[in-house]
Amino acid sequence: MHKKLLEVLRVLSAKERGRFQKFVHSPYYNEQQALSQLLNAILIFAPDFDAYQIDVPSLFQQVYPGQPFDRQSLNRLNSKLFKLLEQFIVAEQLNGLPQENHHHLMDFYLDNGLEKQVEVQFRKLRGEQSKLKKGDPRRIQRQLIIEKKLARWEAARDRRRGDINLQAYNAALDRFFLLEKLELINAMLGRERVIHVEYQTTWLEEIKQHVANNDYADWPAIELYAQVLLLQLEPTKMENYFRLKRLLLRRSSHFLPAEQRAYFSYLEGAAKSIFPISGYFEELFSLYQAQLESGALLPAGKLHHTVFKNIVLTALELGHFYWVEQFIATYEDQISPRAFRKQACLQNRANLHYYRKEYGEAQKLLLQSNPRDTYYKLSQKSLLARIYFENKEIDLLLHFLNTFGKFVFDQKRRIAPSKIESYRLFVNTCRRLCHILEKSPEGYAAFCRDEPITQSEPLLELKELQEQIQQGPIFYSKKWLLERIDKLIPQT
Repeated sequence: MHKKLLEVLRVLSAKERGRFQKFVHSPYYNEQQALSQLLNAILIFAPDFDAYQIDVPSLFQQVYPGQPFDRQSLNRLNSKLFKLLEQFIVAEQLNGLPQENHHHLMDFYLDNGLEKQVEVQFRKLRGEQSKLKKGDPRRIQRQLIIEKKLARWEAARDRRRGDINLQAYNAALDRFFLLEKLELINAMLGRERVIHVEYQTTWLEEIKQHVANNDYADWPAIELYAQVLLLQLEPTKMENYFRLKRLLLRRSSHFLPAEQRAYFSYLEGAAKSIFPISGYFEELFSLYQAQLESGALLPAGKLHHTVFKNIVLTALELGHFYWVEQFIATYEDQISPRAFRKQACLQNRANLHYYRKEYGEAQKLLLQSNPRDTYYKLSQKSLLARIYFENKEIDLLLHFLNTFGKFVFDQKRRIAPSKIESYRLFVNTCRRLCHILEKSPEGYAAFCRDEPITQSEPLLELKELQEQIQQGPIFYSKKWLLERIDKLIPQT
């Protein structure tokens, strides 16, 4: 089967699939009856469109009954259907953006000098523009297009007086450039910090000076990205963090959910540098709650599976077990993409049992999961390691950490270096803790009894390890490791 065709059909809603079926059946877009028959046969396998369940020869017979199977003919037909699907997607996008249609009509009328129709389209464009939220980045882009078209129209009717809208066009272009450049520079600075790649951030100093000397309160997208830039340049300065947070919460109603999410993401990333680990999770949870209330986390009613997991883990760190139960039940059917839904629910329910110290139940759920995604595999293995430690299965844990460490090493080309380093630190630190415990019979016995270790040699090593972890960077389960070491050290 055509892999790309099935992949795209898989992400369409039932309503969108129905509209696509009407699209293909329309003789304006498709005059080939075989394409309609092929789509009808494929839609039977909705919504999963599992290629392994589709009998290709049988599919061919539904399209070409009584004819000998010809894979090449079917492949060509699949390719044509995929092209129709892409054409449908473009048409749907245009239908959802009425202002884009006005722009296309405007170009036609301008090219043909139809003055009355041009004036009508300008009124419609301005009407659509007034409906956009103040923080919608399309507002700046579309304002530029309107001013440019108006300048073009005024130039065509030039009577050698007035500025033919060039000043307004210039101001709109400046705003558009400024917003695009701020967004890009912020993305580059953020990626530099995570991926350790070096960019040449041209115009940075000029833009810093410009936004410091100009007021963009009427253009909240510029205002917020300018504040994001200050936070990016001084990520440990608490004043910059809280100024952005206050500004975002005050202005959130001006932004669509997707735009809100972009700004909140900068706050989430900066919180690691601003807050100590004891306050980090409280702050992160408050950011998630604000986004759930505003809808920023659910554009189009869908919650991304990684965000779902991060919210659950943050709430569990704070002991909000009942809240997590309700959260999973409320949002499990909205997890996106659908292919991750089962794994996300299994692993996060396992996390809930783990934090409740129901280790057997957590392990059962983890062993039921068979994730294909690398990050889910890492999460599964990490939680299993913690369960083995809680169950005092040190020998099993050491063997498991060896295979886990190799798995982490093998992912170097697949995931971000920062993630590799985080899991590498977890594996190595956990392994070192196990070695400290296993080489002292008295210390190991105390550990098994959930008592502090009093022997001088292992106690000294535990304190050294504790200090190294505290002074080192944040990594996966750092807080958990510090808590487990703290339980092994006598309290004075």
